Amino acid sequence: MSAISITELKQLLRAYLQADAAVAALVGEHVYGVHLEDADAQTVLQSKPLVVYELLSGVMRWHKGVSIQTMDVYGYSKRSGDEASQVYDAVAEALQHQRVQVAGIDPVALPRETQRPLDGYNPVLDAWYVRARWTVEVS
Repeated sequence: MSAISITELKQLLRAYLQADAAVAALVGEHVYGVHLEDADAQTVLQSKPLVVYELLSGVMRWHKGVSIQTMDVYGYSKRSGDEASQVYDAVAEALQHQRVQVAGIDPVALPRETQRPLDGYNPVLDAWYVRARWTVEVS
Protein backbone atom coordinates (compact mmCIF):
# COMPACT_ATOMS: atom_id res chain seq x y z
CA MET A 1 0.00 0.00 0.00
CA SER A 2 1.39 3.40 -0.91
CA ALA A 3 1.50 6.34 1.46
CA ILE A 4 -1.24 8.93 1.38
CA SER A 5 -0.24 11.89 -0.75
CA ILE A 6 -0.36 15.32 0.90
CA THR A 7 -0.79 16.83 -2.56
CA GLU A 8 -3.87 14.68 -3.19
CA LEU A 9 -5.28 15.58 0.24
CA LYS A 10 -4.92 19.28 -0.59
CA GLN A 11 -6.57 18.71 -3.98
CA LEU A 12 -9.39 16.78 -2.30
CA LEU A 13 -10.11 19.54 0.22
CA ARG A 14 -9.97 22.27 -2.40
CA ALA A 15 -12.24 20.47 -4.88
CA TYR A 16 -14.72 19.55 -2.16
CA LEU A 17 -14.98 23.09 -0.78
CA GLN A 18 -15.20 24.66 -4.24
CA ALA A 19 -18.08 22.29 -5.05
CA ASP A 20 -20.01 23.23 -1.90
CA ALA A 21 -22.76 25.71 -2.86
CA ALA A 22 -22.64 27.76 0.35
CA VAL A 23 -18.84 28.11 0.30
CA ALA A 24 -18.77 28.89 -3.42
CA ALA A 25 -21.47 31.55 -3.01
CA LEU A 26 -19.20 33.42 -0.59
CA VAL A 27 -15.71 32.89 -2.02
CA GLY A 28 -16.13 31.60 -5.58
CA GLU A 29 -13.02 29.57 -6.36
CA HIS A 30 -10.87 31.36 -3.76
CA VAL A 31 -9.95 28.25 -1.74
CA TYR A 32 -6.22 27.77 -1.09
CA GLY A 33 -4.08 25.09 0.56
CA VAL A 34 -1.50 27.61 1.72
CA HIS A 35 -1.41 31.31 2.56
CA LEU A 36 -0.86 33.45 -0.51
CA GLU A 37 2.06 35.76 -0.97
CA ASP A 38 1.21 39.28 0.14
CA ALA A 39 0.80 40.72 -3.36
CA ASP A 40 -1.42 37.83 -4.50
CA ALA A 41 -3.54 37.99 -1.38
CA GLN A 42 -4.10 41.73 -1.81
CA THR A 43 -5.33 41.17 -5.37
CA VAL A 44 -7.54 38.17 -4.58
CA LEU A 45 -9.01 39.66 -1.41
CA GLN A 46 -10.16 42.78 -3.28
CA SER A 47 -12.87 40.89 -5.14
CA LYS A 48 -14.11 38.24 -2.67
CA PRO A 49 -13.29 36.76 0.70
CA LEU A 50 -11.22 33.58 0.71
CA VAL A 51 -10.59 30.29 2.49
CA VAL A 52 -7.15 29.02 3.47
CA TYR A 53 -6.52 25.58 4.93
CA GLU A 54 -2.98 24.82 6.07
CA LEU A 55 -1.84 21.29 6.81
CA LEU A 56 0.38 21.46 9.90
CA SER A 57 1.46 18.02 11.02
CA GLY A 58 0.18 14.54 11.44
CA VAL A 59 0.76 10.88 12.13
CA MET A 60 0.69 7.90 9.82
CA ARG A 61 -0.10 4.30 10.67
CA TRP A 62 2.67 1.79 10.08
CA HIS A 63 0.96 0.39 6.97
CA LYS A 64 0.77 3.90 5.44
CA GLY A 65 -2.90 3.55 4.52
CA VAL A 66 -4.37 5.80 7.21
CA SER A 67 -3.11 9.14 8.45
CA ILE A 68 -4.37 11.72 10.89
CA GLN A 69 -3.56 15.24 9.79
CA THR A 70 -3.84 18.50 11.75
CA MET A 71 -4.81 21.63 9.84
CA ASP A 72 -5.81 25.21 10.45
CA VAL A 73 -8.79 26.56 8.52
CA TYR A 74 -9.10 30.33 7.93
CA GLY A 75 -11.88 32.48 6.58
CA TYR A 76 -10.55 35.88 5.40
CA SER A 77 -12.42 39.05 4.49
CA LYS A 78 -11.41 42.60 3.56
CA ARG A 79 -14.88 43.89 4.44
CA SER A 80 -15.49 42.79 8.03
CA GLY A 81 -14.99 40.28 10.78
CA ASP A 82 -18.62 39.27 10.34
CA GLU A 83 -18.01 38.29 6.73
CA ALA A 84 -14.91 36.31 7.78
CA SER A 85 -17.15 34.50 10.30
CA GLN A 86 -19.71 33.74 7.60
CA VAL A 87 -16.98 32.25 5.42
CA TYR A 88 -15.60 30.13 8.25
CA ASP A 89 -19.09 28.96 9.27
CA ALA A 90 -19.86 27.86 5.70
CA VAL A 91 -16.61 25.89 5.56
CA ALA A 92 -17.27 24.32 8.98
CA GLU A 93 -20.77 23.31 7.90
CA ALA A 94 -19.38 21.74 4.72
CA LEU A 95 -16.61 19.79 6.47
CA GLN A 96 -17.65 18.93 10.03
CA HIS A 97 -17.93 15.12 10.34
CA GLN A 98 -18.56 14.71 6.61
CA ARG A 99 -17.13 11.97 4.44
CA VAL A 100 -15.09 14.12 2.06
CA GLN A 101 -14.73 12.34 -1.24
CA VAL A 102 -14.34 13.61 -4.81
CA ALA A 103 -14.37 11.46 -7.94
CA GLY A 104 -10.91 11.11 -9.46
CA ILE A 105 -9.01 11.94 -6.25
CA ASP A 106 -7.88 8.92 -4.22
CA PRO A 107 -8.01 9.77 -0.54
CA VAL A 108 -11.19 9.95 1.49
CA ALA A 109 -11.18 12.30 4.48
CA LEU A 110 -13.22 12.72 7.65
CA PRO A 111 -12.55 16.21 9.13
CA ARG A 112 -13.60 17.50 12.52
CA GLU A 113 -13.03 20.77 14.32
CA THR A 114 -10.92 20.18 17.44
CA GLN A 115 -10.33 23.75 18.64
CA ARG A 116 -13.04 26.37 18.38
CA PRO A 117 -12.51 29.44 16.19
CA LEU A 118 -10.80 32.61 17.17
CA ASP A 119 -10.94 35.84 15.24
CA GLY A 120 -8.49 38.60 14.56
CA TYR A 121 -7.03 41.05 12.12
CA ASN A 122 -4.02 40.38 9.88
CA PRO A 123 -2.25 43.73 9.27
CA VAL A 124 -0.04 42.29 6.51
CA LEU A 125 -3.10 41.27 4.48
CA ASP A 126 -5.19 44.16 5.81
CA ALA A 127 -8.02 41.68 6.41
CA TRP A 128 -10.07 40.10 9.19
CA TYR A 129 -9.93 36.37 9.77
CA VAL A 130 -11.52 33.54 11.72
CA ARG A 131 -9.31 30.49 12.34
CA ALA A 132 -9.81 27.11 13.99
CA ARG A 133 -7.82 23.90 14.32
CA TRP A 134 -9.04 20.68 12.69
CA THR A 135 -8.11 17.03 12.64
CA VAL A 136 -8.55 15.13 9.39
CA GLU A 137 -8.53 11.35 9.27
CA VAL A 138 -7.47 10.26 5.81
CA SER A 139 -7.54 6.86 4.16
